[in-house]
Amino acid sequence: MDDQNFYNKEYRLNMEYALQRYLIEKKNFSEYDAQIRVMREFDAVEAEAKEDHYI
Repeated sequence: MDDQNFYNKEYRLNMEYALQRYLIEKKNFSEYDAQIRVMREFDAVEAEAKEDHYI
């Protein structure tokens, strides 16, 4: 695996975790529901978290 691919995968995993924490902490999602929402709507949740100045 090249460094760029590794970096992209690591970034994605960290962002998924941050977005899940955003939904849990700010939107009162359960852990399971947060995982599912991020998996299905990554871009929408990322935009929402940025709009709320969470990330």
